[in-house]
Amino acid sequence: MAAKLPPRIKPLDNKNWYVLYSENGKPLRSSLRTKDRATAEVRFLGWLEQRQNNLIIDDDPTLNTCLDLWFDQHVEGLKTYKRQYSAAKNIRAALGDLRISEIERRHSINYSNARMAGRIGNSEASPSTVCLELGMVVTCLKFMCGVNTKKVEPRERRLPISLMPSIEMPMKSPPRDRIISPEEMALYHDFAFNGTYSGAGVKKSNSTHRVQIFIILASETAHRKTAITNLSWSKQIYFDRGKHGMINFLPPGATQTNKRRPWVPISSTLRRMLDIAYEQRTNDYVLTKTTDIYSSFHRVNQILGIEGVSPHTFRHTWATNKIMAGEDIKDVAEFMGDTVESVRRNYEHLDPEYLTHMVD
Repeated sequence: MAAKLPPRIKPLDNKNWYVLYSENGKPLRSSLRTKDRATAEVRFLGWLEQRQNNLIIDDDPTLNTCLDLWFDQHVEGLKTYKRQYSAAKNIRAALGDLRISEIERRHSINYSNARMAGRIGNSEASPSTVCLELGMVVTCLKFMCGVNTKKVEPRERRLPISLMPSIEMPMKSPPRDRIISPEEMALYHDFAFNGTYSGAGVKKSNSTHRVQIFIILASETAHRKTAITNLSWSKQIYFDRGKHGMINFLPPGATQTNKRRPWVPISSTLRRMLDIAYEQRTNDYVLTKTTDIYSSFHRVNQILGIEGVSPHTFRHTWATNKIMAGEDIKDVAEFMGDTVESVRRNYEHLDPEYLTHMVD
């Protein structure tokens, strides 16, 4: 039998350095998240120290310890790794030091309320964002209890299912059937072009606020919130193409996923807003930064007295109006970066001629 090799570091295909080791005869690896050898060696020493500490099995670990194990043994290598790692930051800060036996239902309720009020994190979070974060805790704990296909190793680390706390999710976001009325859309557009955004921590300025730019982009392109907040002037906005310009929602170097990001023509209304924003730009991001827009948009709704509208409602409203106007489903799907099947399932019943085949 070959001798068991001790933990060691090595750069792999992506040039990042990894720790190569084995447990129970199974070869494993853990990323040191660097391409620099000197940094990798320093982090390897920390990894060895942590590994020594891990030899002591804690039958009631902290949530942070559980998250560390979950990320190292399961999330590492997944395409969603960066997103989940970022989403865990607020959970770690608020609940991470609690031992699993200490976590109660009230902790998730208090977390939801504080997160959506902006008392945790950099800004107010949407209910869907909080659901994502708390859902990650549930998945992590199922991993620790051995409920899922992926289970924590070694077996001695697995927690009894009786230790798993009750996690309550926040109230869901506004329903998908909520659409923005023409009167409400007029209010949004008037605010975007003529209003002044004010809120806690907002400096008075004559410049157009990023949420005002977002409103026009969302209502005219029907694209998803993240695709809009990540837009850059130099790499994705083309004023010299098409009648009023074109937007390439897929950043250079990125690959298409199921949530496609197509090229979209710029409307005359959007061109008017982009000209204003371009003249006032301070960096290469169309919205000046890539952070979430939810809290600012929530403030706009308060100013305008509009209820039940989320940033995603613009996308739903655009699709609803186009289908009701008799636009071809294939064209609507192509514009939205969605599949024909998805658009048909969600919107075909709104087509005025949907059931004409039922009569002679």
